[in-house]
Amino acid sequence: MSDSFHARHETLFDVSRVDRARVLVIGAGSLGSGVSALLVRSGVRSLRLVDNDVVEEANLSRTTYLARDLGLPKVDALARHLREIRPSVEVHAENADLRALGDDELSAWIAEADLALALTDSPAVQARVGFLTYHAVPTVFAGVYERGVGGEVFFTLPGETPCYECVLGAVRASTPRQGHTNYGVTTGELASEPALGVDALRVSVAATKIALGLLLRGTDARAAALAAPGRTVAFLGNDVDWIWKWPMETVWAHAERKADCVCRLRPGESTAVLLDDVDDADAGGALP
Repeated sequence: MSDSFHARHETLFDVSRVDRARVLVIGAGSLGSGVSALLVRSGVRSLRLVDNDVVEEANLSRTTYLARDLGLPKVDALARHLREIRPSVEVHAENADLRALGDDELSAWIAEADLALALTDSPAVQARVGFLTYHAVPTVFAGVYERGVGGEVFFTLPGETPCYECVLGAVRASTPRQGHTNYGVTTGELASEPALGVDALRVSVAATKIALGLLLRGTDARAAALAAPGRTVAFLGNDVDWIWKWPMETVWAHAERKADCVCRLRPGESTAVLLDDVDDADAGGALP
């Protein structure tokens, strides 16, 4: 199996580069479970999964989980699924609440990774991950807007791109409040809302492709073009609304670094202030 696993894509990119990559996936809900499976199918063989939720029946409509997984920690169920895709995959399942996890432990996981993905619905957790990863590893952030009308995927490169706070700050500043049609963008909230699995899957696919682009950066693989620092934010529209003039339209954007942003603070400073500044009742979860 190991000799033929890459047979369908070995001519598309340097499979050895993806095969030896170590990926940290924070959040194992709709996005995290889908992205993890797609990464393994693309050749990633080492992942660390972090989440503290359990699989519920409502999760089955828009995640990779099955009825047999009900009641299990999501990270354990997802680890089993990934090993069924590729038995040689190395998966570390961390059933941990990121709100209770210390900076030192989270930073240690980040230091071991070549790429991180923040795929939770918690603004506090996303901001914390953004702070800790910014000076360490390339990171992909993704979220689905309410009712699945669209979503966003953006990435950071240490010292080369705006950080998580810069990007969201620019989005909030440039987006007028539109009542129920603001999809949480003006407040930064990406709460778990009714959405079809196919809408979440579109965001998962985009996040995975950008993640692969970051892993292949500097090569001639087509996916590597997605990791250009000049455009770091993709707004994925499923409907005609907000900035989307056509169904299924993708709008790329770039945000400038803010002079007073967290990414200009000293590495190693505690992230407690980021958690305290966000009123977030579900800081440990991901989009179910």
